[in-house]
Amino acid sequence: MADHSRQAQPGRRGRVWRKVLACALLGAVLAVAFLGYLRPQLVVGWDGLMALCGF
Repeated sequence: MADHSRQAQPGRRGRVWRKVLACALLGAVLAVAFLGYLRPQLVVGWDGLMALCGF
């Protein structure tokens, strides 16, 4: 039984890191969007960003 719990942890850690990375990436995109609204000289090409994301 102890061996089974050791094998389950690496997969769990991988999911946690993926979730952390996804949240950080989402936060970065939202931060750029927020800065785009604050500074008129910073123009975000939303069409290009959406094409990059597959929309």
